[in-house]
Amino acid sequence: MPTIGEDCHLILQHDDVNGGDPYGFLCPKDNSHRELGVQVTREVTSDSTDETNSTTGTQLWLNFDLILADDLLDPNGSKHPKSRSADYAMLTLFMAQPAGIQLTTPIGSYANLGCLGWSADERHMPKYSIIKMGLNNIGYYFPPADPELLALSLWDGTLTWETSFWR
Repeated sequence: MPTIGEDCHLILQHDDVNGGDPYGFLCPKDNSHRELGVQVTREVTSDSTDETNSTTGTQLWLNFDLILADDLLDPNGSKHPKSRSADYAMLTLFMAQPAGIQLTTPIGSYANLGCLGWSADERHMPKYSIIKMGLNNIGYYFPPADPELLALSLWDGTLTWETSFWR
């Protein structure tokens, strides 16, 4: 199980990728506004012209940069065990998912994201690749949740409906 701050900076998970197991990725340390994390952009939308209508939707864009290379160091200082090609192969499987992606960040997990529209800007240099990723929310907006509570709240998790994240 990947651990943010130990062997990765961000975690992606999808039922159809990596056997449903979470996969950790590293972010570049480059003094950007997304260094080692995620930039979240929110837009509140409504189809109603009535300003008193409380039925609104929230569109999310979660942008983050990933670094892929051989001989990277994990946040805890140990050698990153995955190769550039292994990380890229796994990332392309996530990029093929239009829905159902879970992104775990330092502040919690965002559920039901997808790669729609602009989803990646890939920069492949001789010794490393920088992938600028963008995920969007699909359907309803859920604020970031505690990743452990979210995992226990899944259909086959140990929490009941009354005690789960979905209540």
